[in-house]
Amino acid sequence: MAIATSLLHRGLKGAVGDFIFRNYNGKTVISVRPVYKNETNTEARKQARGRFRDATDFASYAMVIKKLKVYYTQKARQLKLPNAYTAAITDYLRKAKVVAATRSSFAAKRGEIINIKVTKSVFNVNNIKASLYNKAGKLLSEQSLVKASHQKLFDFKLTDDFPDYASMKITTEEPLSRTYVIAASDFIVVPG
Repeated sequence: MAIATSLLHRGLKGAVGDFIFRNYNGKTVISVRPVYKNETNTEARKQARGRFRDATDFASYAMVIKKLKVYYTQKARQLKLPNAYTAAITDYLRKAKVVAATRSSFAAKRGEIINIKVTKSVFNVNNIKASLYNKAGKLLSEQSLVKASHQKLFDFKLTDDFPDYASMKITTEEPLSRTYVIAASDFIVVPG
């Protein structure tokens, strides 16, 4: 890739022979036309392309909704991305990290709390749905949780005794809906 300094090439864009001319930040960049080898279209590549297509569809939708566009414009600045559209694609493609924690004395009894932490870089996750399941996959309890701006954790308060709980399913609700499953054996135990 080369930057054209000649007045002849300035502002030129498109393909000429084996060269492609592009404009970036007021500069004309020249590159060689890519050569595509006879690569197989694997299932993983199809899935990756489909996921990226979904991300661009989401980003296009987000740019139409004023509230989302403002949100992603702010996130683009924080992440030093070129624009809100790119920030929306980044948000769509990034997965959240979800952790559940209990006290060392936790016995899954009524009134006890499971703390849930959902982090996703600079993107906000303020609403989740948390569901508690037993080993057979039967739903024991489900709660929609909202995190206030000053809180770092979601608190799932048990409404009954659940000694046979086996896993928790967390579904994020903004701006995308994604589901994460945490086995009870993977809960972090905090002294106390």
